[in-house]
Amino acid sequence: MIHISESITVRHNIHDVFRYVSDFSHIEQWDPGVIEAQKMTPGPVRPGSEFQLKCKFLCFSFSMNYRVARLEPPHLVVFEGRGKKFSAQDTISFHQAGNGTKIEYSLELTFEKVSSPMEKFVFFFTKRIAKAAIRGLAHAFEGNYRLPEIRLLDRWMDRSILPGMLTFSKYGYLWRKKSWNPLAVSLTGQTVLVTGATSGLGKITALRIARLGAKTIIVGRNSQKVDSVCREIREETGNARIRGEVADLSIKKDIRSLASRLDRQERNIHVLINNAGALYNHREETMDGIERSLALNLMGPFLLTSLLIPKLKSSAPSRIVNVSSGGMYTQKLVVHDLEYTKEPYNGENAYARAKRGLVILTKIWAEKYKEDGIVAHAMHPGWVATPGIRGSLPRFYKLTKSILRTPEQGADTIVWLAAAREVADTTGGFWFDRRPHIIDILPGTRTFPNEREQLLKELKRISEIEVAE
Repeated sequence: MIHISESITVRHNIHDVFRYVSDFSHIEQWDPGVIEAQKMTPGPVRPGSEFQLKCKFLCFSFSMNYRVARLEPPHLVVFEGRGKKFSAQDTISFHQAGNGTKIEYSLELTFEKVSSPMEKFVFFFTKRIAKAAIRGLAHAFEGNYRLPEIRLLDRWMDRSILPGMLTFSKYGYLWRKKSWNPLAVSLTGQTVLVTGATSGLGKITALRIARLGAKTIIVGRNSQKVDSVCREIREETGNARIRGEVADLSIKKDIRSLASRLDRQERNIHVLINNAGALYNHREETMDGIERSLALNLMGPFLLTSLLIPKLKSSAPSRIVNVSSGGMYTQKLVVHDLEYTKEPYNGENAYARAKRGLVILTKIWAEKYKEDGIVAHAMHPGWVATPGIRGSLPRFYKLTKSILRTPEQGADTIVWLAAAREVADTTGGFWFDRRPHIIDILPGTRTFPNEREQLLKELKRISEIEVAE
């Protein structure tokens, strides 16, 4: 048997530390010996919860199955793990230490058959890995990370188009995540609003936000789906502060009614995630007489955000996160024809133009509300296997389904922008895989200052609103 013990003290409250560490799906963020970790059982972490880990030792990789043997919140968690020819017991205890938490970590490894010299060899390297893991855990709770900058490699890949597009796949995600810092944060006491949250990216975003402890408000068009997703997220996370709102975010009356209810019912809104969106292959108009791609993908977030600006100001520091699309790169915003009436309709182009407009709005809001404590960021998730992609772009889905990202992978940067501490000190970025990216790649797609002003003027006219100052 090999026994190793380590301890550290971190400047975080014991409840947040316990919640993060006791969920072993986070271990890949801080243990260099773990390549990938996944929670296998539904519901909040409890005795019997199981996790599957892909680990590495020297040049070898292997799988381990872990289960929670004991759980005494917020003071103790014991994991029992099994590999092919060995077993492990990880005992982690938590103690209040002034304004922080002392973490004591103990590992016991038992091998079926191992010689004494080999055991010494394994002990030496295991101890090194354990020390690196405990340093990684300390690093996770430090949180004073440098904000990523636009790298020359990213600029080259983006401008070269094809290399940049290939990173939209799941392989790009797996490559970039190796350099990410842990997200060991708590959103307890925060209120986060997620639109389009009954499926795909929005649902996963709401789930992960709820896991971080935030009061999570889910907005969707279908009341049954909203109720079902709220119930599912409560059961999965153990977070009871989940509630739903029903609104069609392409309809002005629904948006105004939603904003009014939120103003009455919510004391604060700390994060607004504008995720709702769809690609329509045929031109149709909403009941307001607005082309529906423009209505949902651009007018909707413009109107909802404008109505919620007073609430975001009073809740500051607060954040706006706008979910755009990589398709934005292909199109210039046509401000004199936002509703696509002057040329044959193309659903993909209409969607891309609206999503470019959302990125432009992000820049405008970032500049306008920076002094009010509101930061605004936009992102795109890459190529993600969502119901929307399967329904709207069946040919694209068929060609790329083997390399598409999961909704969990696509949602990662949304959650990071909503929660990461380092993001609070910057505004107006366009992000992909937790890195800032340029927004103008193809010739002729750049938006000029006069076009920005015209966009605002048109959106005010369409939405019939005077923007809050």
